[in-house]
Parts: sequence; C-alpha cells; structure tokens
Amino acid sequence: MSSIKYLLYAVIHFLRGQSQMAAYTSDEQGSLEVAIQCLESVFKISSEDTHRAVSQPLTEMFRNSFCKNDILPFSNSVPEDVGKTDQLKDEGDNHMKEENYAAAVDCYPQAMELDPNNAVYYCNRAAAQSKLSHYTDAIKDCEKAIAIDSKYSKAYGRMGLALTAMDKFEAH
Repeated sequence: MSSIKYLLYAVIHFLRGQSQMAAYTSDEQGSLEVAIQCLESVFKISSEDTHRAVSQPLTEMFRNSFCKNDILPFSNSVPEDVGKTDQLKDEGDNHMKEENYAAAVDCYPQAMELDPNNAVYYCNRAAAQSKLSHYTDAIKDCEKAIAIDSKYSKAYGRMGLALTAMDKFEAH
C-alpha cells in the first residue's frame, strides 16, 4: 500500500494544480476539489504528507512512459488550448489551400507551442516546407512527426517526397 500512496499523492497534487486553472468552470473546479477530498479520505493522505512527493510531476512521468513504450503521445493542452490549436491548424491548412506556403510555415509552430506532441502539425509544416523547396526542414519535421507517432504513414510519405526531391534515394 505504501507505493500506492506515492502514486495517489502525485494524482492529488496533479488534481490540485488542475483545480486552480482558469480553463475550468467553478463547478468543474469544485468537482476536482471533491475528488481530491475523496482520495485523501479513502487513502488517508493529506497535502502535508510531503515526504510522499516524487521527483517528477505526474504528467512528466506519464509523458516519459508514453515515449518509452511508443504509445499515443501525451499533451499538456487544456481545453481552451485545444480550440486554439485547432484554429491555428485550420489557419495553416487554409494558407496551404491558397498556396501561401510561407504563411503556413509560420502558422503551424504556434499550434506546436500549445501542443508539441501532435504529429499532424509537424507533418503539415513539412508539406509547406516542401512546397517552398526547403526539403531539409521538411525532413526534420517529418522525423519529429514520426518520433511522436511512429505509425503516422503520411509523415513517411512526405519524408520520402522530400528525400526524392533531393535525390537522396538511399537515405533514411
């Protein structure tokens, strides 16, 4: 039970941080507080049990676990960021349709900043980079997308096109 209390302390610490974010309504923040109180009550843990604190935040441990095991990428995006990242991606996609590739290249990094673990943003920027004949940059973006999601076939395809444009048929 002792190791479970370390895990629960980390979960409670995470929930407490979430409960103080402006992204949640006051009702949602209240629900998080209730969840914290329930966990503390059931498992007899309190915020004063700082000796149970672990060296990394729960989100970092979770992210590291996903990266090592090649499971779906983890994102720190909060609900309000998701809408913003979708908007930025759509803006970049619209620039691509308008053949304004430089504007698209500038748009996707803003989405990446909010959600750096979304392979689509890197892959879409790679497409814009290729249209500008910036093949080395396109390949780097494809590599990043593949590092995030090793099964993302579109990234492999775009990297292949960039390598072909550079006459690098033996690379990668």
